[in-house]
Amino acid sequence: MTQKSNGGKTASRAGTPSKSGNRTPANKTSTAASLRGANVDRYTVKPEFWERLLDSLPPWGDEIVAIVLIVFGVVSFLSLLNVSSDATIAAAWSNALTSLFGWGSVLISAGILLLGVIIMLPKLGIVIRFPTRRVLALEVAFLSTLALFHLFSGDNELRALARAGQGGGLVGWALSALVSGLFGTIIAIIVYGLLLILALGVIFGLRSAAVQHTLKTVTARLENFGIQMLDAAERARVLRRAARAELQPDPLGGALQALEDPQAAKRLPPTPIVRIRRAPENLPPSLRPGAQPPDITGQQQAAPETEANADALLDQADRLARFNAIGTLTGKKSKDGFMLVERPDGRIKRYFTVEGMKEAKANLRRNPELPPLELLRDIELNLPDELEINSNVVLIENTLLEFDIDVDVVDVKVGPTVTQYAVQPFRETTGADGETVMSRTRVSKIASLSSDLALALAAKRLRVEAPVPGHSYVGIEVPNRNPSVVALRSVYESKAFQDEVNKKRSPLLVPLGRDVSGAPFIIDLAAMPHLLIAGTTGSGKSVAIAAMATALILHNTPQTVRLVMLDPKMVELSRFNGIPHLLGPVETDQDRIIGVLRWCTREMDRRYKLLEEHGARNIDTFNARLGRRRKDEYLPYIVIMIDEIGDLMLTRPDETEKTITRLAQMARAVGMHLVVATQRPSVDVITGLIKANFPSRISFAVASNTDSRVILDTGGAETLMGKGDMLFHASDAAAPRRVQGCYVSDDEVRAIVDYWKNWHEIQMQQGKVEDVGIGPWERGLTRREFLAETDPMLEEAISLVIAEGEASASLIQRRLGLGYPRAARIMDLLEQLGIIGEQKPGGRGREVRIKPGEDPFKDLIDRRMKGPGA
Repeated sequence: MTQKSNGGKTASRAGTPSKSGNRTPANKTSTAASLRGANVDRYTVKPEFWERLLDSLPPWGDEIVAIVLIVFGVVSFLSLLNVSSDATIAAAWSNALTSLFGWGSVLISAGILLLGVIIMLPKLGIVIRFPTRRVLALEVAFLSTLALFHLFSGDNELRALARAGQGGGLVGWALSALVSGLFGTIIAIIVYGLLLILALGVIFGLRSAAVQHTLKTVTARLENFGIQMLDAAERARVLRRAARAELQPDPLGGALQALEDPQAAKRLPPTPIVRIRRAPENLPPSLRPGAQPPDITGQQQAAPETEANADALLDQADRLARFNAIGTLTGKKSKDGFMLVERPDGRIKRYFTVEGMKEAKANLRRNPELPPLELLRDIELNLPDELEINSNVVLIENTLLEFDIDVDVVDVKVGPTVTQYAVQPFRETTGADGETVMSRTRVSKIASLSSDLALALAAKRLRVEAPVPGHSYVGIEVPNRNPSVVALRSVYESKAFQDEVNKKRSPLLVPLGRDVSGAPFIIDLAAMPHLLIAGTTGSGKSVAIAAMATALILHNTPQTVRLVMLDPKMVELSRFNGIPHLLGPVETDQDRIIGVLRWCTREMDRRYKLLEEHGARNIDTFNARLGRRRKDEYLPYIVIMIDEIGDLMLTRPDETEKTITRLAQMARAVGMHLVVATQRPSVDVITGLIKANFPSRISFAVASNTDSRVILDTGGAETLMGKGDMLFHASDAAAPRRVQGCYVSDDEVRAIVDYWKNWHEIQMQQGKVEDVGIGPWERGLTRREFLAETDPMLEEAISLVIAEGEASASLIQRRLGLGYPRAARIMDLLEQLGIIGEQKPGGRGREVRIKPGEDPFKDLIDRRMKGPGA
């Protein structure tokens, strides 16, 4: 096999390799030559190096260079004028210019300034082209001018003149001394004057035809003037000689006269017209005439010869339509099993079908306590037809071919929202002598044509994945004309999900959606271990969280997974209230949400102490060591869902970041996992500390590439379609994967919530479970709320009186440094809480009823948690 990289070929013929013991001198010579060639290639700068270097330059580099040149030119002018005598650098630059170029330093400054202006003009729509000959002519003109400055100075000491910074400087002295020293000053002036005139002619674009015409006109006028100065006899002799010259045939003279005189062209004899046509093989495929009309069914009708001649006269639009046609099926198959089709221009390409893209379903064995899948709707995927797929294949191949990229679409993966077309950046062709040649194209060259591909395909948004991780092709993701809805039930009933469940046996498996190939995409929250979700409003974040929560309660009982739902938006997660999986009601108040997060950190510490006592490293090992007989003591998984963290980060940034970061760092081993969503993908919400502890992230559609980089550390999310279209970046993945998220309607959520509510009531009637109407964090929140409503010093006063064994206003006043009115109010609160007894006569201290170690707020919290009617 041989390879060709960017136009270069290296051919190697197949043959029997000779053994090392039978080497001939010819073989040794060829080996030495190949080694020398390899050494030469190693130190040779190849053309693609410069192409990569130019591609790596930023697009705004021209503006920066132009501005720097303009500023540098102005500074050079000011330094020559000696505006500021105190500027050391300006004086040094002025001395350097004048010593090198003398009076030509003004031209140097003007040239720097004009160069910056010329670079800036294309940004304003004005393009000035300078061919190589004009650039060389400018340099020759400048050097000639420096030499003439020195020669016309009139000073005999040319070197002293150069040292003084006058004339043409050192450069002018060197040029003038080179010619004047050999031939004299006059000859040097003539030589450099002619060079200056020729260079100016090239600069201003004077053509040789125009110069000849001018010389002929001047010659004719001089001849007429000379004839008029002759006498009559001599004038007649000159006219007869000119008449005889006109009678002689001159084939080129007539053509030249026709060019100079339009009236003379009418008197020339007619000559045959020669038409020059380009060879068809040198034309691009879209401009080749004579293409046959496409016929996908393989039935072609014979066209008369007159129609074939008429096809050659088709206009360009008709030729483009025929060029973009799919072609005719050949009845053969490629090596990878695809049917082959012949394009109208004779190319043989693959033809793709959608028959093999149907998904196989599996029969699931579910726990009878779990909700039946019939509560969910089953929506079939709406796959695009073969005409749409193959038309897009033709447009992709032809668009790349117009930019001299001859590649093949080797595979098509149809997803619910987009279809990925696999473009192989290399082609294998067989030459006439049987050699296999591989033509390669740079991946970045294909990726840079994303806008042209989107224009050709009329796509709203187009994403190019170059290359696709784990594959040897570039993925071009084109939106489907009719996108499909991914139902949660369809993913649950898929064979891929069943295989994943049997393989991992993890209760936190969540069907996230379907990827670009339509395959189910499943994630494991226990392995991630935390998930960060971000995207603009309406992109599908809340629907994704609702789908995850529905999947968790659809697949697990309350003994296995418990949920903590925090919803500052107040309307998204409240519909899950009442399910037995919740540790407490959905919290919506910001102060209470912070209290819940604090309880989560305390629960994490409690679980770590249990793991330490049993010598277990994680929750799975702890539950396994308890055994089946102590199944009631199993620690359930806890999934903490926060629908909008942006509002919390704005109002309580320090406490929110501290608690979330601590949970994200340590809660994995004890079975507590975070799912955090925000619609503000900015650095003040997704801080570096939070981002570092959430290696698994999901980005829905965002407004800009900057927002995409904040979430995923890479671009691409700005090209998503919205409505559940996401990029999922796993902690162990090299690049994000595009997924269409599952959709769960309000009716489906309501049906599953009602099922679990009825199940919980039945279990309560049977005495198997207890009614948990409040969360375990309620006691801490009630205690904190009571202290905030009464007096912050109340807790310290309680500790003081319990330690002393008696209570009095003077004791609190002395020990805590409070005034008598505040100390008296605290005494009334202690009596209200039942901590101290009634007042004794004689001003003696009151009795303390709470023993050390008891909770002084227990009775108050119990009364508040039972409700006002208790």
